[in-house]
Formats: sequence, C-alpha cells, structure tokens
Amino acid sequence: MPACSPPAVILSYSDPMLEIGAAKTEITTFEPRLGMMGWGMLDNVVETVATPLHARAFVLRDPDDGSRQAIVVCELALISLALKEAVCRRLARDHDELGLTTANLMMLATHTHSGPGGFTHYPFYNVTIPGFSAHVLEQLAGGIVRALVDANESRQPGIMRWAEGAIDPALEVAFNRSLGAYNRNPDVEHANPGDAPIALDRTMRMVRFEDKDGTPVASINFFAVHCTSVHSDNTSIHFDNKGYAAKFVEEDMAGRGHSGYVAAFAQGATGDVTPNFRYFKEKPWMRGKFLDDDDSARFNGRIQADQALLLLEEEAETMPARIASAHAFADFSDVDVAPEYVGGRHGLKTAPAEIGMAMFFGTEEGPGLPRMLRGVQKWLAAARPLLQRVGGGQHRQAYAHLQAEKIPWVETGARRFLGLRRLRWLPIPWRVHPALRMVRAMVQDDQDAKPWTPNVLPAQVFVLGSAAISAVPGEFTTVSGRRARATVGERLAAHGVTHTVLAGYANAYAGYVATPEEYVLQDYEGASTHFGKWTLPAWQTWLARLADGLADQQTGTIDLGDAAPPVFSEHELSARAFSA
Repeated sequence: MPACSPPAVILSYSDPMLEIGAAKTEITTFEPRLGMMGWGMLDNVVETVATPLHARAFVLRDPDDGSRQAIVVCELALISLALKEAVCRRLARDHDELGLTTANLMMLATHTHSGPGGFTHYPFYNVTIPGFSAHVLEQLAGGIVRALVDANESRQPGIMRWAEGAIDPALEVAFNRSLGAYNRNPDVEHANPGDAPIALDRTMRMVRFEDKDGTPVASINFFAVHCTSVHSDNTSIHFDNKGYAAKFVEEDMAGRGHSGYVAAFAQGATGDVTPNFRYFKEKPWMRGKFLDDDDSARFNGRIQADQALLLLEEEAETMPARIASAHAFADFSDVDVAPEYVGGRHGLKTAPAEIGMAMFFGTEEGPGLPRMLRGVQKWLAAARPLLQRVGGGQHRQAYAHLQAEKIPWVETGARRFLGLRRLRWLPIPWRVHPALRMVRAMVQDDQDAKPWTPNVLPAQVFVLGSAAISAVPGEFTTVSGRRARATVGERLAAHGVTHTVLAGYANAYAGYVATPEEYVLQDYEGASTHFGKWTLPAWQTWLARLADGLADQQTGTIDLGDAAPPVFSEHELSARAFSA
C-alpha cells in the first residue's frame, strides 16, 4: 500500500473564514536528451529551457477543527501515481504537521507537452523517453513539496469566491478536433465544421481567494483546452499556453499592487479540445495562430489570461467556508457499471486496458502513422469477427464485447503487442535503439507481472464552499466531462453545491475517456479510452459513490474502495532506467 493515507472522506464545515495560503515554486528539471512527455516522439527531447516550469499550491485549513485541504497545479504533461506517492512520502516524513495525505491533496497538471518525461513507473509511458528517471521524479517531488510548505506557511484568514464566464466564441482559443465523434452524442446539437469553436465548453470557472479584507491573494482557473501550442519539433522545456496565462495574470496583478499573487490555470474536459486551427506550408501539422509556436502559445495564453482578469474584476459569489474531500482507489479494469448511467442496462462493466489502432495515427495536430493508412483500420474492423476467432486467445475473447469496436494494438493490461505475449522471441534488433531496449525490458520478465499502464486509479471529489471539483486521471472529452459534472452536481445539489468542475490530468494518468457513443467511431479519443466502451459510465459510478459519501455528514471518515496500486521493485525500475 502507498505511504499516503487509505481511501477516505474527510468532512469539515465551518463559519465564514478559512485559513488560506498560496505559493509558487519552480520545478524545472530534466536530464540531457531526456524525452518530453506528451507527443510520444523519439526526437522530442530536452536540449534547453525556453521557459521555467512551476508548481502552484493552495492550502486551506479549517480553524475550528484543524482539517486541511490542498490543491497543487503543476506545469507538467500529467501527474503520475509515482509522483503523487513521492510527494506524499516526503510530506509524511518531513512535514507531518501539514496534515496532507492522498485523500485531501489534489494534484493537477496543465498538460504541457514540453515538460520532462520519465517520472512514471508504468513502462508504456516511458518507451519514447526512453526509460524511467529517478532523478526527475525526486526533483519534481521536492519542488512540489516546497510549494505546499510555502503555501502552508503563508496561511491567513480569508474567504473564497466563485466566478465564471464564457470566452467569446470569436476569440481563437479552443476548437473541437473530433466533430464526427462529438456529433454521435444524442445530447448535443449537431455541429458543422464551422462550429468547431463552439462545440465544446467555453466557460472558465474560477475559485478566487482573498484575505479577510477582500484583498486578492490567489485564484485557480479551470478551462478546457489542450496545452499543445508548442509542437513535437521543439526541444526546449516550455510551459505552453497555460504557463503564459498564469504568467500574464500574475504580472498584471503585481502591477496592481498585489505582489506574490498566485494564479493557477488548470484543465477541464480537454480530450477533444485543441488550441490549433491553422496549417502553414512551412511546417507540418495543424498549428495555432502563428507560424512560431511560442507566439501561438503567448496568443492563446493571453486570451485565457484576459478572461481570468475579467472574472477577477467582476463581483463574485462569496462561498461558505467549508471544505470536504473524498478519495478512493478503484480497479478500473473491473468496474461494474451502475445501470442508471447506461440506460438501465445491467451487467455492463469495464475491461483490462487496451489501446486501439487509431491512437497510433495521432491527430491533425500531432504526428503518428500515415493517416492514409486509416483504410487498414476499416478493413480490420470488417474482419474483426474472424480475427477474434483466430487470435488473442481466451483472454482477448473474454473481453472483446467490452472493448467492442476497438481494434487493439497494445493490450497494456494483458501485456501484449498485436496479440503477442512472447514478443521478446521475435528477431528484432533490440539493441539498435534505447526505445527498443525499453520495450525488451517490458516484455522479458513475466515474474510478478504488472500492467504497462495503470489500472488501479484514484477517484477524488473536493467540495470548496458551494463548488464541487471532480479530479480524474485522464482526458475526458467535452461531453464526457459534461455528463460527469452532472453526475456529481445532481448528487450534491441538496447539500449546497451549485457549481461543478471536472479537473483532468489529476493524481494519475490512464488515457482518454470518450462517451460510449463517441467510442463507437474509434477515432483517436475512442481508441485511447483504455478500459472499453463503458469507461465513462464506470467513472460516473465511482464519482457518484464519492458524492454520496460527501453528502453523508454524519461520519467524519468513510473508506471508499479497497484497491491499491501495485508497488514496482527497484529491480523493475533499474531495468528500465533512462540513459542518454
């Protein structure tokens, strides 16, 4: 079991003021030629630093009973289970007085694709790095802990306010990149190609923190747009559009006399939302406003920053001084789905993780196999019944109906490539490239076998005042996020929750979450939905359980779930260690 606390619900409701602290620290770290996390390209390596990376931490304390809650937003591609565990381990060892554990610490990533890789224990995400870097993991953990400690030391009596507003559709900040899948949902209006800027959630949601006199202290902004203004031909650490948005707001607030103001820009349901919308003959792939990626990141970040500044200037709802935290680990390879989220049907569930063929074609904004080969996928889809009879064995056949339309290329749960478990027996020149050596290390040890991507995942819901933040370890599409928010909002509406947030890239990472309707199409997002067609309803099932726990105010601590992530041995990690 991890060093952090067991799954729990921690409840605390108090009178008008909480103790509120906020801080920012730099967490820039890498090893020379270390691969970046996000694009999955072997030549997307770190050579220099264009912009520093930061962790922005917020600590809340109830002065009546001493209970606490913390959120930290990191300029990284994702939060890995290993990173949160390393942070919790350091907190328990060196800063036990903070009272922060897995249950009441929420870690979020901005999803920049130009940050370091190598800080996850799960090998699939280390193939293109290639390898695991203990140095990067520990350096990141140390910087994040410093931010939390500094935030805790800066605590002062304060109030929380809620503000939200939609960004003008004429502003070129976000575009739906998968309209075909989006239009399969019965709960949306049909979107034409020109509707890409509006076939998404353009609302920025903000929690404002002020001192007891109403002086601005900090804010957390949630807006869904991929942090991919900077592309895979970049070799410099870069915080991308979310980093620029935070920088611009902090500079503006300092100019107004609020030095030390901390502005975090977190994510929402980002899975099908891109900042890129133009093609330039000089460069490949869909890009942002300008030919230069840094200029595009600044442009996009400026739009987000301007919206945040508008929300900071407007009158905002004062929220009650209450904090509540619910958390559980659940095995998402085997979740029984509540019938209410699948039209009343019984017996539906998730399956061991698989990644489909379409994921390897990439998207219009990022590289992959030649998209002209998509015709192969259509042929394989037509031949699926035959392929299921002759390949994959009993395991694949047992779960084929749950993975449904997916054409599996990598079964990360079953540890197979293209249906082959004994991949190491193939005549492949394993030593030609470090990435091949990484794959060889993945498949050569069947002892104490662990999945190649996480299956035991954290589900978490925070209540701050009248707002509920659902933290999920993946990339929910626009409609998936809308349904998840509704699930929590409906459960907590009778308990004073009037605002809901879906925060992605939280506490761990395990691919995408498309709706069942989007999944059928098997575009990039559906193929990247690891646990099968019913992954979103499984998340709704667990988020509802957490919300129900929060609604029960009679018990201070409630255990929710008994799963635990596997522990990787030093032998396993050293066999996959990064080397330039």
